[in-house]
Amino acid sequence: MSRIVDPRLPATLRALREQAGFSLRDLAKRAYSSRSHLHDIEQGRKSPPPDLIVRLDEALGAGGHLAGMVRDDPAGLSGDERQRLRVAITRPRRIDAGTIDSLAAVLAHQRRLEDVVGSAAVVKPVLAQLSAIEQLVNGARHDKHWSRLVDVAGQWAQLGGWLAATTGDHATGRSWYVRAMEWATEAGNPHLTATVLSMRGHLAWVRGETAAMVELSRAAVWQPASPGVHALATQQEARGLAIMGDAEGTDRQLDRAEELALRAADAREREPDWLYFYDPTFFSMQRGLAQQYLRRFDRAADLLTDGLDQLSGDVRRSDWIGWYVCQLASTHVAAGDRDVAASWIAEARDIADSTGAKRLAGEVAQVEREIDC
Repeated sequence: MSRIVDPRLPATLRALREQAGFSLRDLAKRAYSSRSHLHDIEQGRKSPPPDLIVRLDEALGAGGHLAGMVRDDPAGLSGDERQRLRVAITRPRRIDAGTIDSLAAVLAHQRRLEDVVGSAAVVKPVLAQLSAIEQLVNGARHDKHWSRLVDVAGQWAQLGGWLAATTGDHATGRSWYVRAMEWATEAGNPHLTATVLSMRGHLAWVRGETAAMVELSRAAVWQPASPGVHALATQQEARGLAIMGDAEGTDRQLDRAEELALRAADAREREPDWLYFYDPTFFSMQRGLAQQYLRRFDRAADLLTDGLDQLSGDVRRSDWIGWYVCQLASTHVAAGDRDVAASWIAEARDIADSTGAKRLAGEVAQVEREIDC
């Protein structure tokens, strides 16, 4: 079983050590470790093994806080799976169903890891893995496993595009979306094709290209994809219409998206794996964001708050959810509730600091300026 380490652990360990008045050498003696090992942990270069983190917690009197920052990762790969992946990269023409299963497991792990540690911590390894995946696809035989291999590769490219785009590298994000579209077409996967079109619409939104956002969202709905994929694209179209000031069109498309989301919830087993996050909670936040654009601030605040309150602890601390926390603070500023806004922006700032999300930090700084005006 692999483990997930909270990205705040190095700074927390250092702060607790300094608060206790210990040097690295002092703490190393108390925790039966070495000074160099502890230095590497504090610098984020190494992760502490389970027994050491418990000893550090006890030595610093942290009451379980440090130990709680390292937990089992249920999506971790077995040794056999890791070995199969290594063999696949070096011998792509011998790929089999087991190898593709391992690739899918790694991909699922990376998606959920982002929810915990944020996009900035995941983007580099995912893009590096994508280079290996590309080599694997190029070297593999066009046999009975080909379609599924290209399908998984396309999903990986979609994730890489998202991570690059959300961390500010729009050009790399777009290029991986294009590759994802190519692989989705080769695999004959309309759900992935529609999702990538929708994600390109999201990138257009980030870049302030509202007309393209709306058209790409509509193009996603034209694909014969699942209700969940269509719901995601339809609510995005509604958000674009809200930016354009089309309140009637926004409400109509939001109602349509809600119908699709309910259909998807009734048949979760038919939805693609990458839509694991899309549920009524997420839709509530999306609907709240559209209301914000229409300047219906009270309604927007209620929807955003309801959605955030229903999220689990791990996801609630992710950088992409921190963005919604930031929007809720901005909504309260617009409604004149600066004290409430200050409490929400403090949470958003904490998430930005813990995940190293530069885009979120910039959004937080902007809302903080609005609060101080």
